[in-house]
Amino acid sequence: MEEIPKTIDIEKAIRDSKSKFVRSLPKFVVRLIIKSVHQDEMNATIHRNRDKSGVPFINGILNDWNVKVVVTGAENIPVSGKFVFVANHPVGGMDALSLLSTIYRYFPKVVSPSNELFEDIPQLKPVVLGINVFGKNTKETAEKLNQLFESDAQIMIFPAGEVSRRNKGIISDIPWQKSFITKSVQHKRDIIPVHINGRNSNLFYNIANLRKMLGIKLYIETALLPHEMMRQRNSTVALTIGKPIPWQTFTREKPQTDWAQSVKKLLYSLG
Repeated sequence: MEEIPKTIDIEKAIRDSKSKFVRSLPKFVVRLIIKSVHQDEMNATIHRNRDKSGVPFINGILNDWNVKVVVTGAENIPVSGKFVFVANHPVGGMDALSLLSTIYRYFPKVVSPSNELFEDIPQLKPVVLGINVFGKNTKETAEKLNQLFESDAQIMIFPAGEVSRRNKGIISDIPWQKSFITKSVQHKRDIIPVHINGRNSNLFYNIANLRKMLGIKLYIETALLPHEMMRQRNSTVALTIGKPIPWQTFTREKPQTDWAQSVKKLLYSLG
């Protein structure tokens, strides 16, 4: 039987961690983490599609997992131009793959500023600009981000910066960060809002709410996201694309933070 390389290697990641606490995790905890993230299944899927790169690699994964992407409002995508596609972030994996795959149908190049961990998968490097989503980024990363906005690539962003949570029974993004407005105005890119339908399990939301209730700042529920992603195999992801919003819309009439929430409200009305 062919040995499958460990593109995702939890043991190595823990062993190389800068955190003394992480390095000291008992072996049974490490084994539990490996099982919960479906490491073997993930690596097998990556290996089957190892000769593909960028969005063709993503399409291979979607096909492997029998995920169908249904798009409404495709007529709202202009035939040319440079845009920032912004979306809600309901599930934390399948939504990103589905939207990247959809944009690629209309434009040959699309890149998403995303969690730097995704750069550990070589096949994703053409479509990912790794950033630190939980802290400050280096000057080098900031410069790469500016270069991306100056390029001819389409850009896909989740302005919330993290997966949707449930609050008072409603599943929604946290308030959106304003950076996508700032960059869109600076680089004269119109914004295309995309609503993505989807949700994670009750377990995910319950752990998130329990963490907040206990005052724990570490996002422990994110450890469940690979498991949540595997739950969404054999499913349909529905995208609704809204009309482009001209960058000139975002005047000094109100702060860019407020403009960001206005776009968020508009996007949720699509769904």
